[in-house]
Amino acid sequence: MDGLRLVGQVPSKLAVLFIDYVVSRGLRDDVYFSQEGDPGADELGVVLRAQRAGDILLTRPVFVAREWADRVYDTSEGLIPDEEWRVHA
Repeated sequence: MDGLRLVGQVPSKLAVLFIDYVVSRGLRDDVYFSQEGDPGADELGVVLRAQRAGDILLTRPVFVAREWADRVYDTSEGLIPDEEWRVHA
């Protein structure tokens, strides 16, 4: 993603950079947030999960195939398996 570091980042800081990245590519209508507050973009097939690392939250991207990209961010209606949404540690 053009040098945007997605792994091990502070979630709130990466969310701003991610939104800027998506907007700069003309995909403004494609930024959504999961019910847990994780940003995602259908067009890119990615949701940026926050995962606990001890007492710290860091980012962990989840990429999906185009067939699963619709509502990649949606914890209840998207196609990402429920097990993924239950990962916290």
